[in-house]
Amino acid sequence: MVTYRSILSNLVFFLQVILIVLLVFKDHLVVPLWLQDLGRFHPLLLHFPIVLLLLLPIFAFFRKSFGDHNSIENIFGFILLHAAFFVTLSALSGLFLSISGGYDPVLLQRHLITGSVTAILCFLIWIGYTYQWVNAKLINFFVLLNCIVMVVGSHFGGTLTHGEDFLSGVEEEIIAGQKKIFTDSSAIFEASVMPVLEAKCFSCHNEKKAKGNLVMTDIDRMLKGGKDGPLWIAGNPLNSHIIKRAILDPSDKKHMPPKGKPQLTEEEINLIETWISYGADIKKSFREYAIDDSLRKLAAAFIQASDEVPADTTHYTFAPADESTLAQLTNPFRTISPRSKNSPALNVSFFVRAYFKPEMFTALQPVKTQIVSINLSNMPVKDDIMKELGTFHNLEHLFLNGTDVVGSGFSELKSCTKLKTISLANTKIDLKNLDKLNEIPSLKKVFLWNTPVDSAYAASLRQKFPLVAWDRGYVPDTAEKLTLTAPALKNPEKLVVTKGSEVELKHSLPGTLIRFTIDGKDPDSLTGTVYKTPIRIDSPTTIKALAVLPGWYSSRIIEYQLFVSGVKPVNVRLESAPDPRYTLEGGANLIDDQKGDLGNNLMNWLGFREQAFGAVASFKEPVQLSKITLSLADNTGGYMFPPEYIIIRGGDDSTHLTEIGKLVPVQPTKYGPARIKPYPVTVKPGKYRYIEIQARNVQKLPAWHGGKGQKGWIFIDELFFE
Repeated sequence: MVTYRSILSNLVFFLQVILIVLLVFKDHLVVPLWLQDLGRFHPLLLHFPIVLLLLLPIFAFFRKSFGDHNSIENIFGFILLHAAFFVTLSALSGLFLSISGGYDPVLLQRHLITGSVTAILCFLIWIGYTYQWVNAKLINFFVLLNCIVMVVGSHFGGTLTHGEDFLSGVEEEIIAGQKKIFTDSSAIFEASVMPVLEAKCFSCHNEKKAKGNLVMTDIDRMLKGGKDGPLWIAGNPLNSHIIKRAILDPSDKKHMPPKGKPQLTEEEINLIETWISYGADIKKSFREYAIDDSLRKLAAAFIQASDEVPADTTHYTFAPADESTLAQLTNPFRTISPRSKNSPALNVSFFVRAYFKPEMFTALQPVKTQIVSINLSNMPVKDDIMKELGTFHNLEHLFLNGTDVVGSGFSELKSCTKLKTISLANTKIDLKNLDKLNEIPSLKKVFLWNTPVDSAYAASLRQKFPLVAWDRGYVPDTAEKLTLTAPALKNPEKLVVTKGSEVELKHSLPGTLIRFTIDGKDPDSLTGTVYKTPIRIDSPTTIKALAVLPGWYSSRIIEYQLFVSGVKPVNVRLESAPDPRYTLEGGANLIDDQKGDLGNNLMNWLGFREQAFGAVASFKEPVQLSKITLSLADNTGGYMFPPEYIIIRGGDDSTHLTEIGKLVPVQPTKYGPARIKPYPVTVKPGKYRYIEIQARNVQKLPAWHGGKGQKGWIFIDELFFE
């Protein structure tokens, strides 16, 4: 025992010397990263010495009352030595953690000093007690003094980590009770993006605890960024720190939010990524986007989501679902996640309208008992899905935003006796069907933003069904001169048409004049062809259109890129591997007539950066060809540049192909708007069975670009053969 105490005492002395040296010279020393990583153990280590230090006054002041004096003295000395050891380790780990930065400097200095004083004083008490340099009364005094210093230091540490009101929690409760009301004049950033950042980022990036020197609680400091630069790059989500960190593997120490903290959901990442790709405008309001604009839909649905799913405090009695079943059901277009940690309740969300199939919903039957929330927002579902929804007896929250439901099947939901909220934002709900919702006894709230329900009808619903909250979401400012929404295609999902097809434009407001161009020029309220009859499409065509009406501001110019479907290969084989994040189903995605979405890089896009794009298309038999068109994303802000060159080779033998066409696109000289752009390559007319396509991405971005010297991206969604 004597040997053990001697070894431990010498070890503590050694650690104390290191602690003092680091305290004195910490601003002049370079601490290795692996030592800084040891600082992560500080929260784990600090609790044990606190308990030991709190025990010491009990033994110090009452040890004579415990009986066997020698035994009590041995126990007191044992606790004192181990307290000195663990509090020194805790102080060292805290010092290493502080080197990483990101904390309030004043509070950090106070916590560092009080913690170090506690460690040093504890060891001095041990030395004085062991060698009897001071009497028992002085030992008792210094033990009590050390406890006081420790308590003060702990308070500084708690404030440093959790804020000034971490003990009372009063401030958070007050803030939580101040619910903002958003209108269509509200900025999308304030209404939808900022609440996500507040919930998932503020705890580590605030005035008191600025990890990475990034403060997000103040908008000016948020825009300034942290030690790694700006938080986002407008128009460039792929190279924005907030997206890059969010999609890292959770085990990566650079992943944000850190492992163990509430994580960003796929919906939240998609919202932020889309908002950045649209230019990251913090002031642009909902009304400045078209009703059917993808960002507006995402943001609008998110406001509903933030209201309709409260923090989960429910205790569920049903058994959890089988893990292997959940693994089989989860894919990029259907996610299943626990409602909260260790809860058997599940939330289900569907993504990407073009990939939704009815069987994806039917497949949920094995876990229907555990599902309490279903998000079908923007999916192509109609009222026939209500019958199957009625079998989810534990369902509490149902999202139908942006779907094709009109409410004829609402009666099927009366078997969902726990259903609390239904969100119907951006739907063409039939008003007479809303009465059927009263058949659901548990229903508490219905969201009706951007539906045919006006204020008068909403008032009548509240009068007829006072137990249900009918939420229209916003009240337009009728005194303000409004901006028209942009015209829309009658079939906006059909951007690939057959040669000679006619496309139609529409506007929801009667009397609105639509002006358009197909020559690349921008129309305005006076120029551009007045739309009267459908537009014939014989080749890839860019339609630019805006809406005009007296008494209104003209709409923004909307741009639609139409493509002509030509001869279909039986197969497209990729010769180079796409980036792992953007692989989808490989070459099959390039001939499925499904266009990519500039607001979602995961939708129908194949992305190439480290390797040039290369593919071989094969036909069942030789076909006559004269032109091959690549559909690419053109987004300079997102590092998506035209290829340096496109080379086409053809022939009847896949191993012996000759060059039949080449295109060297003009490179941009400044930032431009994001768009989907056709790159037609004229080839030597003839019959070919195999076509090889190579497109080399820009190897070094130009000097005027923020990513100068880096490689550019090629994002491709379709190939067309004519």
